[in-house]
Amino acid sequence: MANPTHPRKANDERASEPKKPPFQPIDCKTSPPVIHLPNELWLTILQAPCTFPPSIFAKVMLNLIQNPNITSSHLFRADIFYDSGEHPDRRLSSTDLARHLKAEYRPIASEPPQGFELTRTIVRQLVPRNAQLDKALVQTCHFFQRAVGDVEESVVLYIPHVRSPGDVPFYHPEVAKLAFYHCWREIPESTRLESDESLPDSGSNESLPGSVSVSYNLFDGTTMTTKLDRTALRLIQTIHKHGQGQLAGYEKRVHLDQIIPQKRYQDTYATLKAKYGKQLSDQWVEVTDPGKHVFEDIGIAAFLIELWRDMYAPPTQSSPPPQLEEQNDEQQQDGNDTKPPFPGFVDIGCGNGILVHILLMENYPGWGFDARKRKTWSIFPETVQKNLHQRILIPSLFNQTPTLNTETYHNGIFPPGTFIISNHADELTPWTPLLAYMNQSAFIAIPCCSHDLSGARFRAPAMTKVAKAALKAQRNHVLDESFSRGVVGGEEKKKNGQLGLKQASETTWKQTSETTSENPTKTGTLSKPQKPIVISAYATLCSYVSSLATAVGFEPEEEVLRIPSTRNKSIVGRRRVQAPQQKDGDSIDEEGEDVLGLVQRLVEAELERDIEGIGRDWIARAEKLAKKPGSGH
Repeated sequence: MANPTHPRKANDERASEPKKPPFQPIDCKTSPPVIHLPNELWLTILQAPCTFPPSIFAKVMLNLIQNPNITSSHLFRADIFYDSGEHPDRRLSSTDLARHLKAEYRPIASEPPQGFELTRTIVRQLVPRNAQLDKALVQTCHFFQRAVGDVEESVVLYIPHVRSPGDVPFYHPEVAKLAFYHCWREIPESTRLESDESLPDSGSNESLPGSVSVSYNLFDGTTMTTKLDRTALRLIQTIHKHGQGQLAGYEKRVHLDQIIPQKRYQDTYATLKAKYGKQLSDQWVEVTDPGKHVFEDIGIAAFLIELWRDMYAPPTQSSPPPQLEEQNDEQQQDGNDTKPPFPGFVDIGCGNGILVHILLMENYPGWGFDARKRKTWSIFPETVQKNLHQRILIPSLFNQTPTLNTETYHNGIFPPGTFIISNHADELTPWTPLLAYMNQSAFIAIPCCSHDLSGARFRAPAMTKVAKAALKAQRNHVLDESFSRGVVGGEEKKKNGQLGLKQASETTWKQTSETTSENPTKTGTLSKPQKPIVISAYATLCSYVSSLATAVGFEPEEEVLRIPSTRNKSIVGRRRVQAPQQKDGDSIDEEGEDVLGLVQRLVEAELERDIEGIGRDWIARAEKLAKKPGSGH
């Protein structure tokens, strides 16, 4: 007979982690302040109980200092001018390092609260989204700590570099200083368990180990306002949420700015937005929302310009921009010998043409085409309109002539090296890395809807069939080796025992391969197994495009773009193991294999059909698509 499990024993592994308290802030404006600084009057606005320790509070505050956009949608980012945390000897930081900064960027000193020690100082500049509306603000951030007995106290002090309320920008609370206070007292485990059990019903927070509060130092002659109350609530709520999330083991799943640094991208985006945002929105002739399409394409243009800045020499300043197909191969490097000249771009499935327009106006030569002409094309200058064409793409691999006029289709062969863009190009998305391989080009693909290589709608798998077959072969090889070692090692096993070992190995390998190939490893407590992650169709589509790129020798990079779209993941192919070469007029890859032959075998393997049948289906769908009216994209 099994022994009954005591409910408290069932939670032994989680006993050291207090239950998450509800967010119940307390108005403290009529209570004595928790911040005491010499010759300063402070007002504590709100306080909330918490169960995260000082280490997590410091981590959360550092993240909020580095990413102020978390608490204000009016902000882009923070530029860090000074951080004493990077230097172990803080005494040197204030004398030898800070004095080299401009006066306006030097940290503003502050006496620590009584008994506290200064542990870190950061000077940041808050960068607004709209520099024409709001100005940047420099701010000093001090970290203080104190430990008395079993109580640990932490204070993070913000000092804006302003002299009067009129100098404070809209996105910052109109106060002289603000401070965040965290108090932590270790509670015996037995007391903590009793508190956890009573928390859901009674809501009592008296036995919780921690609390966090926000306080203001008001300007002389000013009083509290409703806006200041709302701001305090927003700030303390964010700290509480992030702190409790960190305690529960939260890990960020989406990582931005992996290819292009945030500052470079946002600065370029702000410049392009100021130049083209209002103009394009005012001229919008489609029925769709310009607020989405215009600023989405401005964001993509900013990313591409910064990506190309890393890859190529600056483009030649020429006006009007030349048509790519008429470019001379002897294009000059614009005085830059360390990087190749910009090879031009082609936007396949260019839609409304905004991206092509912006890139051309920024002196990047290129062109775009789409199966359907858009009304938006008519609002662009003549030099841009000449580089927008209504065509359907019939890959040369199909080697078939469609029934449409030859001027209305393109075979997908571009000048070697042409940078290929597919932005929500749907049917052309899986073909993007293959076209880049065939043209010895780099590419970017921003997937949207899932289509296979014949143009049919389908749910893309996480990897190509070729890659899946290779994984299966590798799995069988490992299993065979493991099984052989068991037999050769002289272990005496019964037949059923050997079979059980192999089945267990297969199960383990299957679980491992599925986790690594489709589901990212997810951490969590052993006492509470988490449900398996359901991978979205969009996530598997992006993985599939990356797998196709890998199949033709690219080293794909993925970047989540800062654009107003849920379909915001890009796959960039700018590096190959070895680029294809020319031999006897034919293009061959690094293995000496015919490029078109390799692509054909890959396409046939994916669809399990011959290339002729695939080509017929592609052409039929393309011709049907060309007859549909154009949309806003």
